[in-house]
Amino acid sequence: MSLQFIVVMLSILVYIAVGLHAGRKVKNTADYYVSGRQAPTLLIAGTLFASMLSTNGFMGDTAWTYSGAIVNAVTLNAFCGAGYVIGVLFFGRYLRRTEKLTMPEYFGNRFNSKAVQKAAGVITVLSITSYLLAVTTGTGILLSELINVNVNVGFFIAWVCFTSFTFYSGSSGVIITDTIMFLLFLGATVIAGPYMFSEAGGLSNLMTTLLNNPETPAGMFAYHGNFGQAGAAEGDKFGAVMYGLIYGLIWLITVGISPWQAGRNMMAKNEHVALRSSTVACVCTTFFLTYLYLMSISVIPVMPAMEDSNRVIIWAAYNMMPKLLGCLVLAGIMAAGLSSASTFLSVVGFTVTNDIFGLKFKDDRDKLVKTRIIMLAVSIVALLLAYGKFGSIRIISWFASTIIASSWCVVAFGSIWSKRLTARGALWSMAAGFLGFIVTKCLAGFGVVSIFKNFLDPFFIGLYLSAIFAVLGSMGNSPSKEEASVLEKIHTIPPSILSMAEYKRTFTYANMLIALGLVVIVLLIAFWAVPYNNFLAAAASVAP
Repeated sequence: MSLQFIVVMLSILVYIAVGLHAGRKVKNTADYYVSGRQAPTLLIAGTLFASMLSTNGFMGDTAWTYSGAIVNAVTLNAFCGAGYVIGVLFFGRYLRRTEKLTMPEYFGNRFNSKAVQKAAGVITVLSITSYLLAVTTGTGILLSELINVNVNVGFFIAWVCFTSFTFYSGSSGVIITDTIMFLLFLGATVIAGPYMFSEAGGLSNLMTTLLNNPETPAGMFAYHGNFGQAGAAEGDKFGAVMYGLIYGLIWLITVGISPWQAGRNMMAKNEHVALRSSTVACVCTTFFLTYLYLMSISVIPVMPAMEDSNRVIIWAAYNMMPKLLGCLVLAGIMAAGLSSASTFLSVVGFTVTNDIFGLKFKDDRDKLVKTRIIMLAVSIVALLLAYGKFGSIRIISWFASTIIASSWCVVAFGSIWSKRLTARGALWSMAAGFLGFIVTKCLAGFGVVSIFKNFLDPFFIGLYLSAIFAVLGSMGNSPSKEEASVLEKIHTIPPSILSMAEYKRTFTYANMLIALGLVVIVLLIAFWAVPYNNFLAAAASVAP
């Protein structure tokens, strides 16, 4: 019995035990859906970042950076981090004021329309099920390697783990296990980094080492990145830059308004907790993921041209770290996948029960029981889909994020800041954004049409159509009194948050974010821009 088997299985048992214990405290649907709206900053920040990272971050994104796309990845993360702050300031804290159980229910209440609620529910299920498929696949593959079992057995073990505590405890268990997993993969990865950097010649010399290494992907550190990995044709610098910016914008919108990220604000104890948690998530996204990507490229001098780059951090855990630490990193990667899977399962289960089926319940207890049954059914569907092996983890995840960004961006922010957007406009906007993205993405994917790139990327097509149909759908009618009343309530500041001590504490988090932003700028200039320019100058001086 190997050490990694023992560590991984022990961690799985801990997650199940903690989740089941949390489930014993679930008394009603508010506890099950939104953790009683009493979660503190640590738990909200932990679930935000843990559910966002997943196996896509540890496997798909690190493979991307190892193959030459670190410029695009860092650019994307800058947008992603900003999405937490922009999202909570202009959407998330207002969402919490409605005290609804799900985001589709919020849209239905805001526009006084069951049709809008069902439409938002369908989009949620289609998008988040894709995410659930991606992380179940990634976690199952990882488990199969760690404990040396068939990949299908790995899928099943992963499914048992995240389904057991999510089915029983709902959000109350998910946010606790998410935070435990967050602390595990954060701590293990940060400690493991120096060992990997040392193997590659030191972090301070990493840029120079890679620039002088013929195995380093061409253009990796240029402002446009490696053309092939940046989704652009050779020499298309504009296309390469736009690739990073477009997906950065997509993720900014996704973390700002998606049900599995912005929906976490509905569980926060108050708006100050929501603001502070988003600040912490922004810092983790900016610093931790950049650190993780540096770890992935530090493997290049040691093991260049890896056949399966999705395994770059896994390979490093076996070959560039002390054994116990490597096992903890592997357990952390698995934890990242399980945390996301539990989050996605809970969102889909809640949405199917509360927003799509339109079930009638005898009382709150009856709703709780039926939600658990539907949650279990949804998880079984996810397991069956995982056995279908539908392709790249990163591609599935990015496809899913774009559905939400294209479909909901206009309606989400419009629901808070527009007095003219009506129920019909919201419904048309969601449908147009969804169909606009899906149709053009299929046309581009199958090579039928080649113009859908840069500002005509399927994401932008969906966004343009969503905005146009929001205006067209709202023309000729006015918001109802019920809609106007909800909007007024949303903009009414709750007396419970009007504490100067709370505001001062929140401002401390904001000041920390500004200070760390300046630190990032200095570090990038000192350890990226300056060495890279020195390398170019030296290369130019010896050129014939």
